[in-house]
Amino acid sequence: MCDPELGRKRRFHLTNNARARGLWIAALLVAAGRALLAANGVPIYIEDNHAGTFYWLAQNIDLDQSCTLVLFDAHSDASGIFDSDKIRSALRNVASKQDRQTLLDRWRTKGTVQCFNWIEPLMPAPIEKVIWVPAERLSESQISEHRRKATALLDGHLEAAPRKSGSLREAYIVSDFEHLEKEIEPNQRLIVTIDLDCFAGATEAEREQAFARIWNFVIERPNLRAITFAISRPYLKSEPDADRLLKLALTSALSLPTAQIEFEPFLTVANDHSNLAKKLMVKGEEPPVFDVAQLTQDLRARILSERERINVQQDRTRWQQLLRSWNEDAPRLHVEVKNCQASTDNVWRVPVNEPAEIKLITEPWTAKPEKIEWFAMTPKHSRCNVSDLSTDQVGFVANAAPRPAWNELAIDCHDSVLPIAKIDTLFDPGLHCGSLRLRARAIVDGKICETPVLELRRFAGNGFRAAISEQFGLPYLFGSGELSKNSDTGPETDLGADCANFVVYAMRRQGSAVPWSDPKQLREHLDVIARSAAPGTATITGEDLQRGTIVHLGTHVAAVMEDRQPVGILDENDLVAHQLSGAPQMVTLGQLLRERGKSRFDLFRVPSTRACATLIFGGDIMLGRSCAMKIENGKDPFDRIAALLRGACFAAANLECTISNLRDSTRRYAFRAPAQSAQLLRHAGFHALGLANNHALDFGVAALHDCAAHLLREGIEPVGIKTPTSNACTPSFFGVCKGKKIALLAISAFDATSEIATASNRADLNAAIADARANASLVACLVHWGTENSESISDEQRELARWLINHGVDLIVGSHPHCVQPLDSYHGRLIVYSLGNLVFDGAPTVASWNRGALLEVGLDEDAKISSVFLIPIGLEDGFPQL
Repeated sequence: MCDPELGRKRRFHLTNNARARGLWIAALLVAAGRALLAANGVPIYIEDNHAGTFYWLAQNIDLDQSCTLVLFDAHSDASGIFDSDKIRSALRNVASKQDRQTLLDRWRTKGTVQCFNWIEPLMPAPIEKVIWVPAERLSESQISEHRRKATALLDGHLEAAPRKSGSLREAYIVSDFEHLEKEIEPNQRLIVTIDLDCFAGATEAEREQAFARIWNFVIERPNLRAITFAISRPYLKSEPDADRLLKLALTSALSLPTAQIEFEPFLTVANDHSNLAKKLMVKGEEPPVFDVAQLTQDLRARILSERERINVQQDRTRWQQLLRSWNEDAPRLHVEVKNCQASTDNVWRVPVNEPAEIKLITEPWTAKPEKIEWFAMTPKHSRCNVSDLSTDQVGFVANAAPRPAWNELAIDCHDSVLPIAKIDTLFDPGLHCGSLRLRARAIVDGKICETPVLELRRFAGNGFRAAISEQFGLPYLFGSGELSKNSDTGPETDLGADCANFVVYAMRRQGSAVPWSDPKQLREHLDVIARSAAPGTATITGEDLQRGTIVHLGTHVAAVMEDRQPVGILDENDLVAHQLSGAPQMVTLGQLLRERGKSRFDLFRVPSTRACATLIFGGDIMLGRSCAMKIENGKDPFDRIAALLRGACFAAANLECTISNLRDSTRRYAFRAPAQSAQLLRHAGFHALGLANNHALDFGVAALHDCAAHLLREGIEPVGIKTPTSNACTPSFFGVCKGKKIALLAISAFDATSEIATASNRADLNAAIADARANASLVACLVHWGTENSESISDEQRELARWLINHGVDLIVGSHPHCVQPLDSYHGRLIVYSLGNLVFDGAPTVASWNRGALLEVGLDEDAKISSVFLIPIGLEDGFPQL
């Protein structure tokens, strides 16, 4: 470890978008996002024809696992199929799932199963029981008559073609909505299917109320396995009627963040021989067909804004073309926080003590939005049980909702700028911190447009406690560690947390890759301060609070947020944050202990491991132009930072010039470094240099490899270029401490060429990361990306950062923008978007150009990151100084 005085080091605490104020570095937390497949997630399937439910269920559920089907429909759909045992047998006698899909596709084209007989071939397995709900209220005689007719249809072919299972009449129940609860067995798995024609004929207000009653009932079922919707266009009066009902279904489905939504607008079932089709045929008419291309602007706007969550499998190319045409037909809208940036996880983080404005942006910017509406999505439930455990196994959340859901609230603002003061009441009332989702809607050029959802988080303080405070307002989710959303897991799905993962989330936001845990497991990732302590007996330091201090009560944990007087002693009056009965709370330690019936606790801190090895990373090194002249005159560009570099076990940076005399260049900016540059780099202490950048080929391929040869002769590893034996993405390995190795890759987001490693070559890059992951304890990647002279992170940078980390990279160090860009953590891994210039001339009056940084990374004995420091540097005549 280098002498702290040498570098005026600043410990880097990820602090949720902490914006630089007059400092050379914007230490802003960046974080991006999103098809949920989560714990207690529910698949939702939508198709026009109700027979589509048969084809989807037959492919997507276990045919031998019994369940109850709840059917909301104006029709019983109970007709039997002649010799239906053939269908049951064929479904089960297939070699693979793909073979079954081929079989089902063939049946679709023949119309083997129709909208009026789709249930019977799925009985008695997997559908053990059917509960048909034809209306909200029915008399006993009406229920009896409905059941008599339905079961007569169900067993209609029994005499001519006996089923192996015999009569199914006892398995088909009729109920009205009012008495439905009594018919559902508590622990039986449920599949719910809703035919939208059951709302036909009602007024819009009646329809919405009836749909809401059914929907709210359905989503509260803990054993719900799937929901399907049938649009049933032939049974609806008009296309607008179908449009309005589909909007109800889609909007409701989207309110469940853990739902996996499949919408199949192009699937059909051939040879409709329903009674309605026969009647129309007599008249020489065809049954009307749902036409997704004719959707109203209102529904188009919602689909476009939520396109990432709506999965279309059949004819995807046609679907994408339709989305593009809708997108081109109307101006595009999005919302952003003014003078702020989204983080890598696409969350916008704002300090609670700073005013902020959320702005509606139109593309093109000349378009003027009218009739602007703002909406907030707030949690419907304060706590949920998203685990697979039944209610009798988790008594304390027995009455919790089985899955999270959002309420959409209208905000009293109709301007293009929404001041955060307008939504202050939607955050935690005490801290004014927490998480909130926002969307906007407007009419632009006569077209209805809607924005994607923006997630806004307000935080207080910095470091660990800032990450704790930004979670306020989110529900308690028992089993939150099981959540999954694309590459996000646990509370990083932004849905909520349980008590232990409330703390783990804050640790991961600080760059610690701690796994999601329960209170017992969490102990393994913490250092002990005191055991069985009573209030007023355990000492804590400011550093403990900054890193994270945790009160452990055995089955529950809390984070220490404020050390009140007397400072340095954890007593009953100090403030802690915890999450158990609902959204996070801030209470005194004394109150927490009384509520939990405890008098003593264990006290832990987030580990602060002494570094076993130190790594130093720098930004752009350009040794050409006036820098070359100084070098040739005997100046050493690294003279004032060499002691710091040489004190590290490993040092690397991006070399943005060519050390070679081969060939000339026709490029406007071509950087040639003097021959002695390689010796100066070795003397400075560099072990590796990334050559994958937009200046790698300034003087051609031969000069690039000549440069690499110069470096190799000095014992410096060139990274990110092709060699005779390996492709350009191949990692290099370096020993650091106690036999542990780190792997280094270098890639460029520019120049699609095989001579240097490029971000576009995902296949080779994926293989290289896998190789690095298998043979090293830490995988670092130098990335040349971004926009020159811009402190803003581009969407492309965020996407690439997520991809690299999701595929196994532990540390990303960026270059190219010639200024320091924000730093962030994603899934517990550190992203340094740009360290700015390390050696570079050319802009003596541009402050950001002449302010860079070194990144110092401490590794523990397992070569895992234990500490991170930013060391500011200034450039004088292109050369760095501390």
